[in-house]
Amino acid sequence: MILIDTQKEEFSKLKDIRVFGKISHENRFNKNFLVIGLGGLGSRAVCALKGMLVNDITPEDNINFLMIDSDISEMERTIEDSKEGVGFNALEVISIYRPDIENVLENGIQNNKIHKNLANWMSPEFPEIIIGRDGAKGNRQIGRLMFSNAYTDIRMLLFDKLQAVYDKTEEGTVDVLIVSGVSGGTGSGILSDVAYNIRAYGKAKKWNNLRIGGCLLMPDVLFGYKAVYEDTELVSRLNANGCATMKEVDYYMKLSEKDDNYTFISKDNKMVIRENLFDACMLVSGRKDSQGYIPEGFVLKDVASFIYRLASNKYIGNNDVDNDRKLLRDVFFENEGYAITNWKMEHNDEDIKKSNCYYKVVSEADYHIPIKEIENMCENDIFSQAYKGLYRSPFKEGNAEADIKGVLTELTEFLGEDAGENIKLNVGGLIQYSQITKPTYKMIKKHTDGLREGFATKMENFEKELPVIIKSMKNKLWGALDDVIVKYMKEFGPFGAIDIIGAPSAGVTDSTKGMMAEVKKLEKMMKDYTPSGEYTRIIDSIKEIVAKRFFTFPSAKRETENGYYEACIKEMLAAERTKLIDELDAQDLFGDTLRWLQQRAERLDEIYSQFGEDLKNSIDDLSIAGSQTVVNILKKAKRHEFLPTDYVTSKRIGEMSSGIIKLMLDNEANIDNGRVIPVKDEMEKIYREFFSGVGAYGPEKMFTVAFSDNKLTEQDINVMFGSPVNDRRTAIMEEAAKAFVDDISEEQPLCVLKDDYKEKLLAKKYISVPNVMPYFSKAVKAILMGKPYNEKEDSITLNPGEIEISIDDIFVGVPVSMMQCAMEMQMAYNAVYDYKGLHIDEVNKDMKSFPDFVTI
Repeated sequence: MILIDTQKEEFSKLKDIRVFGKISHENRFNKNFLVIGLGGLGSRAVCALKGMLVNDITPEDNINFLMIDSDISEMERTIEDSKEGVGFNALEVISIYRPDIENVLENGIQNNKIHKNLANWMSPEFPEIIIGRDGAKGNRQIGRLMFSNAYTDIRMLLFDKLQAVYDKTEEGTVDVLIVSGVSGGTGSGILSDVAYNIRAYGKAKKWNNLRIGGCLLMPDVLFGYKAVYEDTELVSRLNANGCATMKEVDYYMKLSEKDDNYTFISKDNKMVIRENLFDACMLVSGRKDSQGYIPEGFVLKDVASFIYRLASNKYIGNNDVDNDRKLLRDVFFENEGYAITNWKMEHNDEDIKKSNCYYKVVSEADYHIPIKEIENMCENDIFSQAYKGLYRSPFKEGNAEADIKGVLTELTEFLGEDAGENIKLNVGGLIQYSQITKPTYKMIKKHTDGLREGFATKMENFEKELPVIIKSMKNKLWGALDDVIVKYMKEFGPFGAIDIIGAPSAGVTDSTKGMMAEVKKLEKMMKDYTPSGEYTRIIDSIKEIVAKRFFTFPSAKRETENGYYEACIKEMLAAERTKLIDELDAQDLFGDTLRWLQQRAERLDEIYSQFGEDLKNSIDDLSIAGSQTVVNILKKAKRHEFLPTDYVTSKRIGEMSSGIIKLMLDNEANIDNGRVIPVKDEMEKIYREFFSGVGAYGPEKMFTVAFSDNKLTEQDINVMFGSPVNDRRTAIMEEAAKAFVDDISEEQPLCVLKDDYKEKLLAKKYISVPNVMPYFSKAVKAILMGKPYNEKEDSITLNPGEIEISIDDIFVGVPVSMMQCAMEMQMAYNAVYDYKGLHIDEVNKDMKSFPDFVTI
């Protein structure tokens, strides 16, 4: 499919059109949210999140993104990608690389050239190294060194971003989520520094409602890359880095309970703080299936999906049961310490009692209800039929031939009349005969009538006016033809207008019809015209008779006078007609008209054909993708038809066709000049008009058509949904709900825990069903509360603006030791002896003395 470059983004927005279950923007998002991606892995996760949100959020939502990294090429690439609607723009990127860092360690840490305090937290034995523009290369201390070196600039950019987010708030509440890998050099190296700087800034500003969360991606998220997983040395180093990072995060997560603090030193700044690193922190690990580790992209997409919910007004709990309805984001940031302590004491679980760091782990499942895809299929069905209407022949359905001939009638009659007939052309400049006095018999006999001499003078003046007369005829002809073209464009569309013109070069198959064919007929008539000398002969004959004879009878004299006068007039009319036709030929009026019509047709074809084809292909593609999804999800539906059998009528097809034509004609200049056409907005209006007849409960009515044993009409649907209670509707909704619930697969854990460890954790489960489908959701809820699911009623809630069933478990109080990847990380860490860069503070804090987390 070839898309007009300027239209690519607008055509892509067709996928966002919603009519049924249309999400209202009002209160859709949970505002005042800053999501920061650290390093390569964290930034890729946040970039995936931005891709999900960017077309939906508005500046008023105050949802913001930030990337902090050290790899210059990656940052340049994402800024370039942002021009195509993906990636981060220049205002969302902070680089920690500065050129003056490159030679800092060329003579070892003790002799760095910039400032003696810059890296006094690093080991004196740190090796000599040249730092480049391509990142920290997996060395956490290099990452932190780069951050410390550029700190003056970074803090200004970071704090400006924070302040901008805060200034847009009404409640003074700001939530920051830091997403980072734990196994690289940049993200894991600057994780604590970024978090503590944000916390210190909020404290200095006396922000009472600043919450900072973490989302930490374990090393095995990267193992989906074969080149990584098969490199045993790299895997070991990633795991060792991951273990070191988690030991430090463990330490600082409960800093307020220790007799210690966090210290940060740059060239000119020092910060000391004694608060916990995060208010809440979730862990993400890689997942395996039968073919090995799942690729990173899938894991990051799932992470982005959960953060999307934190950005949304996603509720959990049920007010109808325990008045326990809360925002998911509040539950995520909630301090669970008291609840976990009580739970541990109640269960007397020694393993968890010993843990001093609590994380959250999420398992989630989305059961997408394919309303969007169903809409796309229905939209394409009606669009395809309406689009075919743009190619229907005006000669079969309209009065095209009569309209064309009506425009050309005057010229046709002019060219088809005898030479001496009155010229009925409605143009100025023709000779006026009504005021010419008829000569007497005596004047004719004596040759003193002067009639022919007077005509000669008039003809001279007429010849001077001929160019203007022909130009006037051309303007009039073209204007009348264009009126017909415009009329049929409005009724049949541009392709119908091309058919009316009848230009073979514009793809018209029958060139024997249309304006050009009729104009060619006129051109032939003009070429075939033969001047006549008949009236000159009659005049000469009359003069000869008058000269030889003398009529004494008055009646004979009157006949002579009338015959002479009439012959002179006709002689003049014949001469005038000949002059007009000769000038028509000389100025090539019909040739110019044919060329103008051909150019008009070709231009219409050039303007509209590619645009129309792109529009059709875009809608086709959405329908094909939607059909594939629907077939997979609605396996148990009786049919994959979603509108009543009598819904798509000729009237609705005609209305759709008129809407498409209006879209094209209203934007002729935009298409012609390569400007963006608001296709999404216009097509949404057209679709909304088409679907308006479905009425309320649109998604459920579509399901009813698909799952009903018999095909349904509009009347059947209206009866079923016309009252609060309808047994037939209830039975169909139960069958549809069962088809979804029975197909529910295993939940996807964002972090893989060891076998049987879930039983030792406090779990909060929530299930969300869409409130835009109340009858369907009621049936889903009944199934889930029954056997074998036995879900509690207070875990199920209706959420506005959603077309999905979602089930999420949040496990609270998860020690790192419960992760399935913990042992590999600890073993790699214990095996490291000479690698410098595992710990941020090798000098002042020996993290190796902090307990191994696999033995906690």
